[in-house]
Formats: sequence, structure tokens, C-alpha cells
Amino acid sequence: MTTAAPERSLEPLLNRKYKYIDRKWDIVFWVTAVFVVAAAADITKLLFAGDWDFWTDWKDRQWWPIVTPFAVVIIPSALQYIQWLAWRMPTGATYTALCLAAASWVGRIFNWNWFGGFPTNFVWPISIIAGAIWLDWVLLKTKSFVMTSLVGGLGFSLIIWIANYTTLAPFLQPLKWMGLPITVADAQGIEYVRSQTPEYLRMIESGSLRTFLGETQYVALVFGATLAVAGYWLGQFIARKLAIWPIGRFLTKV
Repeated sequence: MTTAAPERSLEPLLNRKYKYIDRKWDIVFWVTAVFVVAAAADITKLLFAGDWDFWTDWKDRQWWPIVTPFAVVIIPSALQYIQWLAWRMPTGATYTALCLAAASWVGRIFNWNWFGGFPTNFVWPISIIAGAIWLDWVLLKTKSFVMTSLVGGLGFSLIIWIANYTTLAPFLQPLKWMGLPITVADAQGIEYVRSQTPEYLRMIESGSLRTFLGETQYVALVFGATLAVAGYWLGQFIARKLAIWPIGRFLTKV
């Protein structure tokens, strides 16, 4: 007596097929998302930081470490929340940093160097990739947005300064111009004239911040790190209220 051979299950083949489709969809989604994420990060940086992260003579010791970390941590925080909630992937901040770096360099080289005639070392953008890796690493280890905002946000601001100081330091060296002590970055700003309105003109490092311990840089770094924590939670608010909430509110779950 012979028995019929059991039918071969099609489930492994179907799972393999859909797994292949899922992987292709993930690649297509994250490649096309580069443009949206880069635009959001760059626009946010321009709105909040503006010239403090554009011209070298605005990357000073006082306001640049305060304003810029707050501006550039918002979108990485938002995408970090979305990726962690949807896929448990602690890569949102790093992905945003890479997109922002690509968009910034393309804009600075083609628009401002080739067409505007400004040298690249006068319009170079900062790099936040090292700080973004730190943010994602803290989230991976703690699995807590509160700890990531405190430990990650503080470290994010300090790492940005450390990672970019090697590039910035030569432009902060003093020189004498027409009998006045200025920095190399100031000399660049005088040589390459930009269209400016009176409210845009300023003196580098003017203000009363030196009254704190007589040192601008360290006080600015600490205050900038505190603002980076606030910027991190602003990004969390954007992700939860403007990205995640509408999906759950207007799309019915099956």
C-alpha cells in the first residue's frame, strides 16, 4: 500500500517572495526620503541658525556654539522618533545627518562657489554626523528618549564643536588689518562683500558674555548644550504631533 506524497507547502516560497518585495520597498522608500529629509533639515537649519552656519565669519566663539546645535538637532530628533517607533532602528539621527551633509555640500559648491564666486572655505557647512551617531548610540543603549535628550543632547552639542573645531580654528586666528586686530574669518568677510542690510551688520563676539568667568567659548558651549536638549524635544513634538498623530487620527486601522 502506497501513500501519497505530502503536498509541498507554498508558505516558504511566498514568505521569500514578500520578503524580497519588502526589502525592495524599503530601499526605494529610504532613497526617495533623502530629498525630503535633507530639505527639512536644511530649511530648519536656515530658519533657526541662518548666517551663523553659513559664512565663516559668523562661526564665532559666542553665538555659533549656541544657536547652531539647537537648529540642527530638531529634524534628527524627529526622524529618530519615527524610525524607532516604526522599526526599532536607532539610525534616524545619523540618516538625517548624512542627508543634510549631502544637500549642504551640493548647495554650497554649485550655488555659492561655482555661480556666486565665493570660495568654499568661506561658505563651508558644519558636519553633524559625529554628533548624530552619538545620539543614535545613546538611544540604542538606553532605549529612552528622556536619557537620549539629556545625555545625547548635551553630548551632541559638544561633539559638534569638537568635530568642527579643526576646520574652524585657522579662521579664528588673529591678524592686524588697517591697524585693527581682527580674525582671518573677519578678513574674509571684508574681502568678499555680500548684500547686507543694516540689521545684518555686526561685530564678532560683541556682548557681555565675557563677564562670566572672563571666557566666551566655554560658557557658550554649556549654554548651547542646554539649548540642544530643548531642540531635541522640539523635534520629538514635531514627530509625534505633525507626523505620527495624523496617521493614527485619519487612517482607520484594519
